[in-house]
Amino acid sequence: MTDQAWMPRSRTSLTLPRWVIVLIVICCLIEGALALCDLTGTGFPVRMQGFGGLTYYVTLPVRQAVFAVLGFWSPQFHALHGVYPGQPALMFFSYGLLHSGLAHLGMNMLSLAAVGRELHRLIGARRMAVVYLVSQIAAALLFAVMKPDAGPMVGASGAIFGLAGALVAHAAVAGYRRQRPLGQLIRAVTILVVLNIVLTVAMPAIAWEAHLGGALAGLLMGVFTGIRATPRH
Repeated sequence: MTDQAWMPRSRTSLTLPRWVIVLIVICCLIEGALALCDLTGTGFPVRMQGFGGLTYYVTLPVRQAVFAVLGFWSPQFHALHGVYPGQPALMFFSYGLLHSGLAHLGMNMLSLAAVGRELHRLIGARRMAVVYLVSQIAAALLFAVMKPDAGPMVGASGAIFGLAGALVAHAAVAGYRRQRPLGQLIRAVTILVVLNIVLTVAMPAIAWEAHLGGALAGLLMGVFTGIRATPRH
């Protein structure tokens, strides 16, 4: 049986799946449009009612409006209703397309490209897509459980941590079953944990709960794919 998990890298194996490229383009287009709206001060007029029935209008920035509609809100998940029908379900998928700024977007997209190339080489595009989607849902679920009153939560980092967890677990299982040394994998796990801690301390607004949820889901799926891909030696 061909030992695919430990084959030398080829140019084809290190390419990104098409769905990842499409995802990166969509995220960049969305953030680019929101950043342009931020620069131009574009917003939506919202009707408000004050004391004595006085009606007035305020301008709601486009970014805030989009986050309100497509970001992940824990209270709406627990209440099972939102500002429009189906929002409690849709937001599990839409929040990962949004980012809080160009720096947030850049960090996530570079991480997605780097981790995605390696995981694609090991498990292929379809399984990687499943890992990404399940990790994004798991990230939001754990965030909702641990922070029931929080929101909006945006960003692809929960799903990306899932890919990283799957990469580490798959390679660890494959290495163990082939009796390979695991020193590099232990260092990789340590770096992943330390990075999450550093980001949480440096940027308190980061939803570390989502990172944890995505990483745990990815680790579990990585164990499964690692076992399926490698016979015990």
